Amino acid sequence: MNKLVLVLLLSPAAFAAEPAKPRVAVVIDDFGLNYKKTPPDEEWMALPHALTYAVMPESPKTKQSAALTAATKDKELMIHFPFDPFQNLKLAKDAVDPADAESTLKLLEKAMKQIPGAKGLNNHRSYKGTKNAPLMKAFMAMLKPTGMYFLDSRVSEKTVAYAEAKAAGIPAAMNFIFLDTAELHTKAFCEKMLRQAVARARKSGSSIAIGHHYFRTTFDCLKDEMPRYEKEGVEFVPASALAN
Repeated sequence: MNKLVLVLLLSPAAFAAEPAKPRVAVVIDDFGLNYKKTPPDEEWMALPHALTYAVMPESPKTKQSAALTAATKDKELMIHFPFDPFQNLKLAKDAVDPADAESTLKLLEKAMKQIPGAKGLNNHRSYKGTKNAPLMKAFMAMLKPTGMYFLDSRVSEKTVAYAEAKAAGIPAAMNFIFLDTAELHTKAFCEKMLRQAVARARKSGSSIAIGHHYFRTTFDCLKDEMPRYEKEGVEFVPASALAN
């Protein structure tokens, strides 16, 4: 064989890695609070994909859902943390109100006891709270010693939660799209939103989509669509993989 050809074959370029797969993290919120038609936790756990399950503190099945998630392969446990309207917060503009800080810290401590082993935390609703810079700055100071990452659910376009997490040196990520809403949660809608999340990942490398465990339609959507996208080269990952 020609020596030049041999050198070219053995050069680093010849062993260049394949392009990285687009990565999508699917987070399912509100575990711990069930309604009559909510798919049982056991069905969610049986889905054969990497998924992140966010469990609400202070809910009827908080401890049960948290323990089941932590014990299930390919399922990452997260705290689904409520600020407003579930805490009665003053949300002062210039500096965090001491009562707000105390209330939030007590709930975080309760949540960590009720949901042990959580890798991260995202916000449940909190439309006003996540826009309040003093509260978010104070909260990130509380969160940092826990070692958890933060996922901004982006319930408001004016959220500062992600920015404050990054400023505090906490690994953080931002939700891209919701797979369902209280008003619109058909299987077709979920498929459309998941398709947009995948398109975003194919364009920029990764994306995060959030759904809710209440809806059989969301469950069926993920059960049917995730295997198809995996065959097309999409990699589904836990939310922690996209927090940096």
